[in-house]
Amino acid sequence: MLEQTPDHRRLGLDDTEVVEMYRLMLMARRVDDRMWALQRQGRAAFVLGASGHEAIQVASVFALDRDKDWLLPYYRDMGVALAWGFDPREIFLGVFAKKEDPMSGGRQLPSHWSDPDRRVFTQSSVIGTQFPHAAGIAHGLKFGETDAVTVVYGGEGATSEGDWHEAMNWAGIHDLPLIFVIENNQYAISVPTSEGVAGQISDRAQGYGFPGHLIDGNDPFEVLETMQTAVRRARSGEGPTLIEAETYRYYAHTSDDNDTLYRTQEEVETWRKRDPLAKLRQYLIEQRLLTEKQETDLDEEVVATLAKAVEAAETSPDPDEPTSHVYARLIEVGEASTTPEPVPAGERVNLITAINRSLHEVMEAHDDTVVFGEDVARRKGGVFKATQDLTERFGSKRCFNTPIAESSIIGCAIGMAATGYKVIPEIQFADYIHPAFDQIVSEAARISYRSDGRWNCPIVIRTPYGAGIHGAQYHSQSIEAFYAHVPGLKVVIPSTPADVKGLLHTAVEDPDPVLFIEPKKLYRLAKGPFPDGEHRVPLGKAALRHLGDDLTIVAYGAMAHFAMEAVPILEELGVSPEVIDLRSLKPLDWPTIERSVKKTSRALVLHEDNEFVGYGAEIAAQIADKTFEWLDAPVKRYGLPDVPLMPYAGSLEHALYPTPESIVERALELAKY
Repeated sequence: MLEQTPDHRRLGLDDTEVVEMYRLMLMARRVDDRMWALQRQGRAAFVLGASGHEAIQVASVFALDRDKDWLLPYYRDMGVALAWGFDPREIFLGVFAKKEDPMSGGRQLPSHWSDPDRRVFTQSSVIGTQFPHAAGIAHGLKFGETDAVTVVYGGEGATSEGDWHEAMNWAGIHDLPLIFVIENNQYAISVPTSEGVAGQISDRAQGYGFPGHLIDGNDPFEVLETMQTAVRRARSGEGPTLIEAETYRYYAHTSDDNDTLYRTQEEVETWRKRDPLAKLRQYLIEQRLLTEKQETDLDEEVVATLAKAVEAAETSPDPDEPTSHVYARLIEVGEASTTPEPVPAGERVNLITAINRSLHEVMEAHDDTVVFGEDVARRKGGVFKATQDLTERFGSKRCFNTPIAESSIIGCAIGMAATGYKVIPEIQFADYIHPAFDQIVSEAARISYRSDGRWNCPIVIRTPYGAGIHGAQYHSQSIEAFYAHVPGLKVVIPSTPADVKGLLHTAVEDPDPVLFIEPKKLYRLAKGPFPDGEHRVPLGKAALRHLGDDLTIVAYGAMAHFAMEAVPILEELGVSPEVIDLRSLKPLDWPTIERSVKKTSRALVLHEDNEFVGYGAEIAAQIADKTFEWLDAPVKRYGLPDVPLMPYAGSLEHALYPTPESIVERALELAKY
């Protein structure tokens, strides 16, 4: 009778490697125990439990190449982190929120894994947002024509999020080298799978066109074999795989959770009988790879290692820079503008032509630039023709269509940027950017800060905004106030063809996420020279459009254009207005505003958003706060009344939308104050 090949050798592991797998699983268990003990002693504020997950976490890593593959673990993945190379001291630096914490510098909760040197992309606490990031990373790796694989982890609760489905769809469409590992531990905090998951998670892969596997997540060899199959598939260009690994967490969801309220001790003990650590220990004993003494020595070695790690981490310095790394490139606003900018030389074009030409220039200048969004590719070139001919000139790899799924458009852009690309995702209308709010606000804007400056996010999100085109309620919204509020995000709105070119080039070359909002009212209305040659407009620099003495008009977008149309009317009526086109809402050129208001002593702030809590409210507040003693009249704002959206009827839109004539009326009232 032939002797059966041991499981570990059948799967390509030698005796030393399978013992190392056990050591890492044991380390993960002991780190978890130690964290909970520290929390109970009051030495750690918050911990996340991982005990019970060791097999799926550690064994899955043994199928990967630590020198080239990418990982996106979620916050319960202690075993993944240890197997990938994080040492216990690094982990406890996070537990104690220390300055030297390599993952966030003490800015995030513990176990939020991150390390650009080890290709572990920064993780947040938001459930499911990592899946589009992983799809974007895998897309970037495929562009680079490497055989590297991306693996993204999550719990079964995260599969109810739209981001998971959008990422699965994106991965299936593009046959990405991506492996989804879902650790089904039976509970999403307190919600059991029977109340949170319809059907079998692994079966859902079929709907997206790739294989799904349901496995015993407590069996390290079944985990390893399934992962090896998925990795071979990904490396050979066959596409993604979904792995659902059934397991269980022994402790509460977090140290703030009381799990006795939703499960019984008998249930926990039943699962403990399938303990992955005990299962692998028994296997090693049977294979005569682990004696009783070796087991004792190994356990003592792990405990001693952790004791040293805890001591070193707990006594290390606390973080002391709460405001650093909000931006990868902090822009220092310079001196105030005192004269209007000279008109550049160039062919006179409209705004939409300037956008198209600028995109061509940017993609020509930077061969690592990628454009994608709904309807942007091929001859269509977007609903406004902004991206026309980009696919024909630069190829379908660099300009391609996406599903109607705004969250994945931005999430995948974040991931692709992590692999080194400059990404310009388009949201077809600003009105439809809201499904991507989480990816913009919770992810893109916070990546630099939450990673202590070790990651950045060089994406430029283009989207048309505003009313005045008979676009009705869902094609007329102004969104700038939402996003200008967000630290870590830069927001610009050009109003001239020259500024389109200058701001777009600058935004693409900036390491931070930039929201590039285009006033669609001006797409064909605003005309001006498209500058010849190289042209840059700095972020955080307003344009002084017209000099005056009687009042300052602060505006941007279409309102800056209309303010300039109001200038000759006001001058005929004996009022001398000074017009500032902000261009950059964040960072803000406060010095130019301050200089002007101190000269004119009056300020009118224009925008087409609702006046209440609109962006103009912040400008008015700063003027009142910082230049009060120079004011001869109250700061006035002019925006839309408190209506939900722009109505469709032309008569109603005309009654609401600011015009040069209505701007003149308000400017005259202010000048007479």
